[in-house]
Amino acid sequence: MIHENYRKKGYLISKKILKKDDILSMRNDLDLEFSDEESNAKLLHDFKNEKLIKKIISLYKHDILKNIKNELIKISDSNLTLLPHFIIQKNYHVDLKQFHGWHRDCAGELIYDYCKNIHYSKNYFFSKVGFYLQENTEYGGSIDVIKTSHKHFSKFKTFFRKIKIIPFKIITLVHKHFRNFYNIIPESFFMFLLNAKRLYPEPGSAVIFDYRLLHRGSPISKKKLKEINFKKGHYQAVTSKDQTKYSIYCHLGTRDAVDSYFFDRLKRSDNFSKNELKTWIDQIDFISKYDNELSKEMSKLFSPIMEKYQKVQQI
Repeated sequence: MIHENYRKKGYLISKKILKKDDILSMRNDLDLEFSDEESNAKLLHDFKNEKLIKKIISLYKHDILKNIKNELIKISDSNLTLLPHFIIQKNYHVDLKQFHGWHRDCAGELIYDYCKNIHYSKNYFFSKVGFYLQENTEYGGSIDVIKTSHKHFSKFKTFFRKIKIIPFKIITLVHKHFRNFYNIIPESFFMFLLNAKRLYPEPGSAVIFDYRLLHRGSPISKKKLKEINFKKGHYQAVTSKDQTKYSIYCHLGTRDAVDSYFFDRLKRSDNFSKNELKTWIDQIDFISKYDNELSKEMSKLFSPIMEKYQKVQQI
């Protein structure tokens, strides 16, 4: 069963949704949207090409994803809704010379008891839904995951979770203090120690993964990394057109999970997080121009959270 596999693995890969010609067309359209090269990540409502916007929204409304969502409701025991932010990334790669890349998307939330109580619920459900418009090769293209790292989220299993991430802690220390050593060791060795797996979804299929799962964008191999330059920190790679990586993301989750998400986000100091409430409001309104049904569904789930945290921000 789909929901049982997801609960066990922390991720699932859908059947192929985009055909090869559709992927090529979308990649060409994205090349134009990112032609200014100012950023390697753009929000959907910043795009100019209306046909491309419609294509991206239609991806997430495909019957294959609808069927998966209906199965995953068995985990949450409540309504699951596609949610902002809808974001598109170009050549968003980790530079292994600077950072190993492994992280949990929910890491900031786990600082707070309020969020922990939500994450510890057996019905917790919050995930990313990603589409990757290329194969996963030596130049990256999809994600790596640490198997079962989404498990043991309860008050009584914290100890087991901490035991399981000891290899992760060790590798983090090695990378931080012995970086030259890290960089000469084959990445497959660290993947083995972490019990990690590289995912190879067909381009144009969806990857849905638990927000608590330790993961990273599959990095450019250490051998190929010598050919690649990075700009604006260690996430924006400069590659040839043939090796350009495109990823498309949104969220899928419940109201409680969104509550936890914003409890953390609005406490952060960076501008993106501080403005994220407005970003979600703007995207939901923007999507209404293209898919009123989806916009209403998102608004129904999000409105109580929006009202709660707008009041908090006014205090």
